[in-house]
Amino acid sequence: MARVSKEWLCPGEYASGLLIGMKQISKKQSTINRELARIKRDLPQYCCICHKYTSTPQLMHLLPRSLYPEYITEEWNLRIGCPECHSRYDNDRNFRKQQKEIVETIRQHDELAANRYFGL
Repeated sequence: MARVSKEWLCPGEYASGLLIGMKQISKKQSTINRELARIKRDLPQYCCICHKYTSTPQLMHLLPRSLYPEYITEEWNLRIGCPECHSRYDNDRNFRKQQKEIVETIRQHDELAANRYFGL
């Protein structure tokens, strides 16, 4: 049986000592979450695409976690995005291809992944 940490999936959802419907996460996932939180905290709160300050910063994976889990906590693969740009980046390949600085960053680290993900 896998060891499970005492951290919860939804931090801050702990009310009056009662946890309802919460699942514990593995020690490995807990470590990943802490590393992602540290990286997000250290990044400027400006969208990497529209370059505007965002009061609701989202941590973007330039190469998605689902396709490239080996890059999940690589700082070069993480940027801050506003909700609008993050959604467009994830869901619109043509919009994604237009982000030349991002494409170049990925090509410097994994040219094959860049070619596949951006359709180059």
